[in-house]
Amino acid sequence: MRILSGVYWDQGKRAVNQDSVALQQVMTNRGKVLIMAVSDGIGGLQEGETASGYITEQLIEVFYKEIVSLVVRGKGKKALKKSMLRCFYHINVKLNDYGSSNHIQLGATVSLALIWGRSYMIFHLGDSRIYLFRSHLRKESIRLLTRDHSDGGSGLTKCMGSFPFQYPDIQFGRLHGKSGFLVCTDGFYRTMNRETLQTLSIQDIESEEQIYKRLKGMAAVALKKGEKDNLSAVYSMLC
Repeated sequence: MRILSGVYWDQGKRAVNQDSVALQQVMTNRGKVLIMAVSDGIGGLQEGETASGYITEQLIEVFYKEIVSLVVRGKGKKALKKSMLRCFYHINVKLNDYGSSNHIQLGATVSLALIWGRSYMIFHLGDSRIYLFRSHLRKESIRLLTRDHSDGGSGLTKCMGSFPFQYPDIQFGRLHGKSGFLVCTDGFYRTMNRETLQTLSIQDIESEEQIYKRLKGMAAVALKKGEKDNLSAVYSMLC
């Protein structure tokens, strides 16, 4: 299986970039294992960049310390889910400890796609998003895999941070034919329509340079439409 990936990370018009991204890929004797994630610090709280940065650091650490090993040993989705949930809980405990010791509240969203072989699992808290692109018999579909944990305004109903642990949304699926995953923060997708999403059509992408240029172009459109937030996206195409 061939994987092409690209990352776009931009401060936008904010004074601080509170987004963090993760993209890691390993070749094993059971095929490729990939993790892609975004985390968006909560602007209404303090040190959003600290929260999002710590989240992505810990996700990368568990990927190399546990996830890759589980795949190599032939463990299934139950073991992978357990490992990731343990990581999520540990992150929340540490953010609580940090918040208490510094007398602050901090938090961030997290949206993560884990791909191994032709299987995938997603974990989601907050209002970042994961889109799945599929191509079959020359017909392409784009599906939003996540639901926004928000109250319809500026408030989040679920996230990670210095408050009680919240169970993430989890989905498992299988991939058939060419597939692509877009994991992005709200600043990247907020002004995006269906036509803009089709910029990442898996029918005509042939290189990682193309992916980056298209992500950059999508971000430019968002900024032109008046987006002021940080803009972050990770895109991977499996073919």
